[in-house]
Amino acid sequence: MSTPDTISLLNRLIVAEKNGESALRAAAEEAHHDDLRDALMEYSRFFAASARELQDAVRALGGTPAALGTFGNTLHRTWMHLKAAALGRDERVILDEVESDESTAEALLADAVTWDTPPHIQALLKRQYEGARQRHQAVRRWRQQLDRAA
Repeated sequence: MSTPDTISLLNRLIVAEKNGESALRAAAEEAHHDDLRDALMEYSRFFAASARELQDAVRALGGTPAALGTFGNTLHRTWMHLKAAALGRDERVILDEVESDESTAEALLADAVTWDTPPHIQALLKRQYEGARQRHQAVRRWRQQLDRAA
């Protein structure tokens, strides 16, 4: 894979990470249980750190890193707040949205690790994929815990 293609791939992932960071922060604001709110904020910080790591990699390759998420994500966050308000901040609904986002992030990174990138980028992508997989599993556990409590 050429350097410009690698930079393009990393920038797409940066946008996804930025979207994930803000979506998780919005979800945390809607959660009413402290443990869930704290976990969602921790996941948001993981997305932020992952985005910074990808931005550093783009700079190291001589590129200009993406800095923001998408307008579509802004609409998604607004929808999440409205839905939470309408449904009484139902944490099951919040976790449904979060799990969908986590699934998307995991799939993007799973695809990214299949690309022929330089070894140091491949190691970075594999590490981030593993983190995304672990976060996705944690969200599933939260959902199962809520199901058992219901």
